[in-house]
Amino acid sequence: MYQLKVVCGLAAWSIALLLLLLLQLTSTQRATCRWNCIPLSQCTKLHHLLRNPTKENIAALQSVTCTFERDPKVCCPQSLLPRKCGDGPSLDRIIGGTPAPLGSHPWLALLGYLRPGAQEIEFLCGGSIISELYVLTAAHCLHDSVLEGTKLSLIRLGEWNTKTDPDCEKTLQGDEKCVPPAQNFTAEEIITHPDYNTRVQFSDDIGLIRLNKPIDLSAGIVNAICLPPQNLDIKRISERRGSWAAGWGVTENGSVSNILYHVGLPIVQIEQCKTFDIFSGQLVDEQICAGGRAGQDSCRGDSGGPLIMSGPQGPPFLQIGLVSYGPSPCGARPVPGVYTSISHYRNWIENNMKP
Repeated sequence: MYQLKVVCGLAAWSIALLLLLLLQLTSTQRATCRWNCIPLSQCTKLHHLLRNPTKENIAALQSVTCTFERDPKVCCPQSLLPRKCGDGPSLDRIIGGTPAPLGSHPWLALLGYLRPGAQEIEFLCGGSIISELYVLTAAHCLHDSVLEGTKLSLIRLGEWNTKTDPDCEKTLQGDEKCVPPAQNFTAEEIITHPDYNTRVQFSDDIGLIRLNKPIDLSAGIVNAICLPPQNLDIKRISERRGSWAAGWGVTENGSVSNILYHVGLPIVQIEQCKTFDIFSGQLVDEQICAGGRAGQDSCRGDSGGPLIMSGPQGPPFLQIGLVSYGPSPCGARPVPGVYTSISHYRNWIENNMKP
């Protein structure tokens, strides 16, 4: 009991110190509110930062403190996820793995790495834009235990052909369509799920990258993907809609693609997926299976990229999963690939985003 009181006392002291820091800040600075200026205790999006007063969390709270009366008031975001998201052309005609039309997956991110002692960046993972400051990807694309000294050095957005800049393609009318050059970013902060790989292999395989500067989402060249609500019933909605994966990973001939490819994939219910020997005892409810058609799969290099699903009438698109792992070789019928289910992590994602 004494120990509990001491711990509680220390926690209260830390919170009191943080409140004093916020009070000191507001004597010289007030944040400009894009949202409502309300008491910190009423802002669930930010109040959790108060319980863990690290240097980064204190700085985040200071940056959004708008006034200080009896308690600090903060510019409380309704959601850090954009309202406008998931716009893109119809993908209904995708059956097998084919080159994706220029601009067809504006939410895709390409992650570049430097191996120890190397000079040239290798694109080893994918991701998805979910806001002007955050990219969503797999934990195994970020975790030190997997990277073993390899460093995430570049996040590229608006890419299509990794060998050309700017990217151009011929239209059906014979004209040339070009898009602005790809945009390059670095990681300001990397967050991996704390339970990654602890329950079964690749469980909780999800992570966030906070970019070093905001993305311009107004230009139409890049766009955020929509995220599903928490605990969306994928089984029910997948009966009426298809899903798609895209990336620059290994193709059917074993080479890495310079041009973005995409593929339509059927959802395989988790109960059926568990019957494959390769997945025996290695699947959890927070995962999705998709694929199982010969030659149609995500593959190495696609890790962290999104599995998307259209709305009832087409766009906007939802990201229902992200590429985690699968059989080797890729596309080995009838074994599907395994994807992290985004709907199970919607709250975790929002709770780990900062303004």
